[in-house]
Amino acid sequence: MFKFMAAFYDRFIRFTGIDHSGSIPDWLAPVKDMEVLDLGGGTGMNAETLSRAGAKVTVVDASQAMLRRATAKNMSAVILHAKAEDLPLPDEAFDIVLISDAWHHFRDQAGVISEIVRVLRPAGRLYIIDFDASRRMTKTLAFFERLLAEPSAFPEPDVLVETLRQAGIEGAYRDLKFDQFIYCGIKK
Repeated sequence: MFKFMAAFYDRFIRFTGIDHSGSIPDWLAPVKDMEVLDLGGGTGMNAETLSRAGAKVTVVDASQAMLRRATAKNMSAVILHAKAEDLPLPDEAFDIVLISDAWHHFRDQAGVISEIVRVLRPAGRLYIIDFDASRRMTKTLAFFERLLAEPSAFPEPDVLVETLRQAGIEGAYRDLKFDQFIYCGIKK
C-alpha cells in the first residue's frame, strides 16, 4: 500500500486534516537537543518539523518508498529502513519515541513494545497518535485498508494504556479530532 501512496502521502494527510506535524513539537516539548525516534515515520513529515525545532531525529520505517520521500526532503535526520519490531539501534538511545498514525500497521505490536522499551532511556517519553478502534470512522478506515490488503490492528486506547503499563511505561491518552487520540507515557 505504501509503495503506491508514497508519492502523494503528504498531500493526502494534509488534505484529510490529520496532519499533526505542526503541533508535534509543542505536544512533545521539550524537544531541543533530544534524541527522538520517529518510528513508522514514513515520509518524514513529523521528523522535518522536529528537526527544525532542534531535535536530533532518527526516522525508521519498513517502506523504502516512503523513506525515499523522507530522504528527498534533505532534512537533518538519520533515516533507516527497518521493521519496528527489529530495530538496528542501541539500547537506551532515545529520549522520545514517536509513533504517529503507524501503530495500527505494526503486525507484531508486542515485539514493537519490547523494542520501544529497549531503545527508550529511563524516564524517556513515548507518544502514540492513532485512531480509536471503537469509533465509527476508524471502523470504516479499517474496512478500506483491508480492501487494499493492508491488515490493520487499530488500538482501543484503554487497552493500549494497560498493555504499555504492563511493559513498564506509565501513561494516559486524550482524544484528538477525527476519532484519533494521543497517548503520552514515561518509561519507569
